[in-house]
Amino acid sequence: MNSNERSTLNPADLSPEHSFGLRPAVAITRGETTESVHCAAVAVVDREGRLIASYGDPHLATYSRSSLKPIQALAAVMRGFPDRFGLTDRHLALACASHSGEDYHVEAAGQILAAIGATGDDLQCGIHIPAYIKPDNGGVPPKATFTTLHNNCSGKHSCMLALARMLNMPLADYLKFDAPTQRLIRGMVAEMTGVAAEDMPHGIDGCSAPNYVLPLSALARGFARLAWATTQAPGSLSEADRAGARNARAMMTYPEMVSGTGRFDLQLVEAAGRRIFSKAGGEAIECVGIPERGWGLALKIGDGGVRAIGPLTVSVLQELGVLDEAAVATLDPVAHPHLKNHRGIQIGTARSLARLKFHD
Repeated sequence: MNSNERSTLNPADLSPEHSFGLRPAVAITRGETTESVHCAAVAVVDREGRLIASYGDPHLATYSRSSLKPIQALAAVMRGFPDRFGLTDRHLALACASHSGEDYHVEAAGQILAAIGATGDDLQCGIHIPAYIKPDNGGVPPKATFTTLHNNCSGKHSCMLALARMLNMPLADYLKFDAPTQRLIRGMVAEMTGVAAEDMPHGIDGCSAPNYVLPLSALARGFARLAWATTQAPGSLSEADRAGARNARAMMTYPEMVSGTGRFDLQLVEAAGRRIFSKAGGEAIECVGIPERGWGLALKIGDGGVRAIGPLTVSVLQELGVLDEAAVATLDPVAHPHLKNHRGIQIGTARSLARLKFHD
């Protein structure tokens, strides 16, 4: 498939026997024996959509989920967010985030809402227990209460509300599929990925916003374009690419806003010296922008197994030569995690099986 061809997922192919172009990618061991295997597909492309490397089907069509956030934010950035409201690139990074709901995330989301004259009641993302709360750190504190600002997508939704405010449209309509906000966002997704808006099947994300099915190669192309733009003189770029460069730089400068303490995206960007940007999505999507190469990486774990993301992503970036020895050593705990039982005894590990195919 060349960069001008399009790929969509035919619902008729959703049989249990259909492999979706996935290949065994991460082995889970118990002792010295492989107990289970996660299958995956990987695409690495440049900003024109030319395939650099792959594993499995690089054109696998799948929901983009939260990996799409840096592209979804472009419509607002092109119209003056965050400067128009006296905000900063730290707030922009939150707009691209699936954050952990830590205090500094909640505070920044509240600052965006206050600046645009909105409140948490205007957010239509729902409420969930924030990601920073885990059983091994005590679980949910007694009498704890959470709001829409703790939702991992509150930054994205606050940015969408800012776009609605700039368009002088009712805030209550900002998630409607045919609202001006979502039409503009959909147009940016189409422009950055090279897939026509009418060719993107859509559904509803976990946060209630529209989300789109894209070939992995197209999703990677969007990240490649963001990455490439950071290396160019601003005056030589289109308005969309200038906005894309700003989003990517914000994610590299404030990776803690994009994810949170102990999260893989933050660990990866910091280990790489903040020379890349990274964004996970639901059901085990991971995308990485590589400015020094002008490349984008997108991978999908077929069964949605999040535990396979770290081993596969680190392995792919190492094979591409993006991570040096020091970064690989720093990331070893996520590349080869110690799997433990309920007594804390190590019983196995995870390791990548993937070896990239490089394309001319």
